[in-house]
Amino acid sequence: MNNNKFFKFGVIALSIVLIACTGGSEAGCPELGDRNLNVVATTPMMGEFVDQVAGDNVNLTVLMPPEADPHTYEPAPQDAGTIADADLVFYTGLKYEPAAVVKLLENSACSQNILAEIGENVFPIEFKEGGHDDHGDEEGHDDEEGHDEHEGHNHGAYDPHFWFDPGRVVYAVEYIESKLSEFDPENQSEYQSSLTTYKTELSGLSGQVSDLLSTVPSQNRKLITTHESLGYLEAKFGLEVLSTIIPDVDSANEISPSQLVDVIDVIEDNNVKVIFIEAEAPSVYAETIVTETGIKAVEGLWVETLKEGQSYADFLISAVELIVENLKNAD
Repeated sequence: MNNNKFFKFGVIALSIVLIACTGGSEAGCPELGDRNLNVVATTPMMGEFVDQVAGDNVNLTVLMPPEADPHTYEPAPQDAGTIADADLVFYTGLKYEPAAVVKLLENSACSQNILAEIGENVFPIEFKEGGHDDHGDEEGHDDEEGHDEHEGHNHGAYDPHFWFDPGRVVYAVEYIESKLSEFDPENQSEYQSSLTTYKTELSGLSGQVSDLLSTVPSQNRKLITTHESLGYLEAKFGLEVLSTIIPDVDSANEISPSQLVDVIDVIEDNNVKVIFIEAEAPSVYAETIVTETGIKAVEGLWVETLKEGQSYADFLISAVELIVENLKNAD
């Protein structure tokens, strides 16, 4: 732990030195001029959304590599320089990225005005203590038409895994387009055209997910996951996530014996047949749960990030197909 703290301190200290060398926020951000916009996205997922809108009009850099768990990513020393050179930075927000990454963004950016938090603009749903129950499309949450006022946004902890609802991704890419157009108005028409095209794709994707999940009998729609990541799939498409092994957004968290017993009780009381183990952060507690309950463990569910060269659509359909395949015929 001490080594990690010293590493994080060193990265942040390095970012301050780099800012001093490049002008930093006090000197202001460089003019765009004739060059492309330098855009940074923290995660492959956010990078995918930016790329769908921006295309070849920006120089896009994604900080985190594919397949890495964003919750536990340790900033690399060169990340500070990448952020310092950025004209615009997109991050998930909602406390999704580790504190060290957020600190690095704040310390390295040429201005706080270039930091664009996507998650707070998708009408996020709240985590529920003890699991997700009855999120629904809450008041103020029209799906893909109309952006009504979102109520209750100033309290509670919000779920950042909005990519399990393509309708929320629509909100994300609309926000991305607005920021790109603000910082690069000369290419606004191209950003808007790309946005329109991608929104059509997202609408079709939502229909695909709905069709797939509709094949699962209602009595088989109960499941357990490693940590809270499928809340939007539950809220939008009618799955029932009864519990999680780790009741927190941070998939690296430890749990107590009593919490483990609670999960086992939920499985037995609700006759749950399947537990999904997330690929990015397999839980050391899953084996105990399987042994105690006889539940079927399904590995390989990707929930946090993209594989190398994978699109968002491929990510979502692959995840949903894995869920459907194992719930549809659950004994």
